[in-house]
Amino acid sequence: MFEHDYEYELTDKSIRITKYTGKELRVEVPDRIGGLCVQEIGDYAFSGCPAAELHLPPGIVRIGRYAFYNCSALKKFSFFNRLRDFGAGAFTGCHRISHIRIELEENEASSLRDVLMEVAEELLVEYHYGGKTALLLFPEFFEEGVENTPARIIVSQMHGSGLLYRNCFVDRKLQFQEYDRRFANALGQESEDFLIRLACCRLRYPFLLSSSSRSVYETYLKEHFQHALEYWRRLDDRAMTGFLMNLHHQGPRIARPDFDL
Repeated sequence: MFEHDYEYELTDKSIRITKYTGKELRVEVPDRIGGLCVQEIGDYAFSGCPAAELHLPPGIVRIGRYAFYNCSALKKFSFFNRLRDFGAGAFTGCHRISHIRIELEENEASSLRDVLMEVAEELLVEYHYGGKTALLLFPEFFEEGVENTPARIIVSQMHGSGLLYRNCFVDRKLQFQEYDRRFANALGQESEDFLIRLACCRLRYPFLLSSSSRSVYETYLKEHFQHALEYWRRLDDRAMTGFLMNLHHQGPRIARPDFDL
């Protein structure tokens, strides 16, 4: 069956999208088709889609294998935590993704870790739950095979702290204290620019941020204040520049939930 830019099929009184045929750069998958709830994205359904942004509706519970295969322009992806089954290889060939937005309803269990593990590149996660917001940076990581000549074997080496950050989940829930503890690992592996961004984002939107972790981030930014100021000025980010100045001179302020990413 077909409606607008979607081919679909019925499954247990709901809709599974089997193919997206549109050419839009910003795609909002419909919540309903033909009066029925859209609950699944089928295997390879958005393969090769030219969209830079892809937003899923709250009712989606399953994403099939390689659903977004080779969506090479995709930068931003958003979903809700009713999603429980995230297919293997869903983001294969999607190397430009930099922004994930998740809206959590009812509880904090989600498929966020599954999504993060599909993308090895650096990611900014916009995390919304219970009227609160967190901005969380996840570093990139990559695996390298190094030859051990005497032993005639290939040894795998993991680079970057990204995998450590992606393992801050228990029972499908992000453990914020564990996330913040990883900053000590990131210090020796990530760039100063990245660490500045992570610390500023975490302090500006301090959802479940402990006083001890807050102190660690504040100390880092104090010690790297000039570089941090130049970084945000270079990006012409007045909001972050103002936040940093205020933090440096007057201490932290209560962050506002109104931001635009």
